[in-house]
Order: sequence, then structure tokens, then C-alpha cells
Amino acid sequence: MIRYFFGLLLAAASLYVASLYESTAIALLSFVHVFLMLLSLVFLLYEKKSLQVTLDMLPAVADQREPIYIRLFAKHKYRGCYGRIKVQVAVSREGEGSIKNSGAKRSGAKRFRAKRSRALCSCRWLQVESGFRGAREQEVSGFLAIGDPGSYEVWLRQVKIYDMTGLFCMKYRREINGERALLAVLPKIYPMGIFLSEAVRSFVGDAEVYDSLRRGTDASETLKLRPFQNGDEMRNIHWKLSAKEGELVVRENSMPKGCPVAVLVETAGGVRETRVQCAASLSFCLMDQECPHYMAWYSSRLQDMVRVRVDDEESFYEALLYLLREGGANRAVDIQELYREKYSGEPLLHWIRVGDGPSIQVDNQETLHLKASTLEKELSEMELLL
Repeated sequence: MIRYFFGLLLAAASLYVASLYESTAIALLSFVHVFLMLLSLVFLLYEKKSLQVTLDMLPAVADQREPIYIRLFAKHKYRGCYGRIKVQVAVSREGEGSIKNSGAKRSGAKRFRAKRSRALCSCRWLQVESGFRGAREQEVSGFLAIGDPGSYEVWLRQVKIYDMTGLFCMKYRREINGERALLAVLPKIYPMGIFLSEAVRSFVGDAEVYDSLRRGTDASETLKLRPFQNGDEMRNIHWKLSAKEGELVVRENSMPKGCPVAVLVETAGGVRETRVQCAASLSFCLMDQECPHYMAWYSSRLQDMVRVRVDDEESFYEALLYLLREGGANRAVDIQELYREKYSGEPLLHWIRVGDGPSIQVDNQETLHLKASTLEKELSEMELLL
């Protein structure tokens, strides 16, 4: 609407010049200018009533600082010639971009959260790239890049509608703010030097996951079946299958894969993104070394400890997505003590505690403090012997 205001000022200036010089041509030009502005306004009001914008495609997962492709559809209820449009997409932390202003007084904590949510919220205008897809549809697309890992909400904030000349426009927000989509931005994984001892590699503990390569003594899970050999115990013979095959068949029992390592991630205070990067790098390198482990943290939403077992890439990304969606804790807690209380009957060989700073502490030894600016270099130079 600001452009209409300047257009009226220009028309008024033209009429003033026409009155000074008694020029009929300039006055006629001013009236034509005002008439075209009114026609443009009617056109934009008609298009605003007809327009509906929907978020069509957004990836559920994206990498840190990598371009994210977003596609939207602009549909018109009525046929006609429509000008170009621009759509503003807003991005904020999950659960932190929904605080709306109200006339009622708010407490200091609420005002702080509202101010913080506005600081975290960023907007980006996307323009029409593919143009019209039909008589009543337009495709709007563009790219976003988010620098910090975490779980984000993406929604359509407002639409700017232009007339056929492209000179005048009108903003539009009706039925836009309600459409939201979740986007998980994964942190960068930095290589680390982790060396596993024989005690960690051969660790045996109670678990529902079994080793597919090593045999053990757990009779509840079968590793493989093979023909009888000298020295096999009679109790391991599969009598039913032996009768069917006509020869003795031995059942080899499997070994449960216990978790010898727990990665404890603090969620209170400090810069959360660097802690997530450290925890993700630790977990990925342990997984790459075929070391099953737990990722655990204190959830302020559940008021309890949360842990996820990591054995392979699928479970690693599952744990990482859970951690990204977890907001910061309201208060500092002794995460190691809480873990011991909840899982007191489960043995562990090593603790790795990822704290603020970021910092890494192994088995209650000296804490290693890292710098966020040189995190990749320091992690690559680190050597952990477990």
C-alpha cells in the first residue's frame, strides 16, 4: 500500500504542476494515472480474494548450511490474468516461533521467550520461478539455508501480490499462518580418533540385540544351524530338525550385544548447537567402529532421562532426531547420577559426558574443554582410548 501512497503523491504533484502552467495535457495525465491506480487496486483486491497458497514440498531432513528446496502452489478460485506473487517463508525453532503478541500483560519470562523467539525467527521471500502451471495455478519455489542444527518449524508468513504492471502490490496474510511443517537440520559430523580395547569389543551384557558373527551361550537366540562335529555337546543338538534331515544338526547359540559405552549429553545452558555436534560426532564414530552404545539426555518436557540405543546408521539418525527435537533443560541436573538411578542394574564400561563449552569428559577424569570456533580441528586431533 506504500506504493499507492507515493502514486497519489505523484498524481497530486502532477495536478499542482498542471495548475501552475495551466496545462490540460498534464492534468489529463494525472487523472489517467489515478484511474489506473484505482483499476490496479480493484484488480489486487479481486486477486487477494481469489488466492490460496499452500506449502507443497519441504524435505523432512536437511544438512546444516545446505540449500533446502521449498515448493509452494498458489491457486486461484476464479479464472483471469494474474500478476506475479512473492511468498514469505518464516523459519523458527520448533515450539519457539508460536508465541503471539496479545493485549494482556505478560510475565518477564514470557516476554523474554517472545523476544528470543522473534530473534530466532527468520523470513525469506520466494519468487515465482516456474510461472503458471495452468489457468488457475502458479508455482513458487526457492531455497533456504539454515546454519545451526536443530528442529525447526517452517510456515508461510505472508504473500505479496503484484498487479500486471508489477508497480503496485498488496500484502496478504489470510489463511497463511496456520500451515506449518517440521524440518530437522542435521549437524555436521566431524571425524574423531577413537580406539576400542578388547574389553569393549568383547563386552557381553543383557540386550535384545544379538551378534550376528560371534556365538555365545544365550539359548533364546540361534546364531546358525550346522552339521554335528566331534566335540559338540549333546544339549546343543536340534533333535526335531535332526530327525527331519536324517543327520545330527547342532544349534549354535548367539551372543547378546550389550552396550559398554554411554554418551551423556547435557541439555541445560550454553550453546546447544556445539554440544549436539560433539555428541553426534562421538556417536557416529563409535557406530563406525561397530561399538554399540547409548545416547542419553535429560528431557525437561518428560522430566525424565531419555536414552536411545545406537547400533547402526538407522538407529544413529533416529537418536539424533530425538535429540534435535529436545529443547534445552530449564535447570542443570547431574545427568550421570540420574542415569545410574534409572538404569542401576545395567553395567557400563565407560561414560562419555558432553557438556557446555563444549566439553568432553571420559570416566570422570579431567574435562577436556573445546572451542566452538575450532571444533572440527580439535575433534580431529583428539584420541580417545576406551
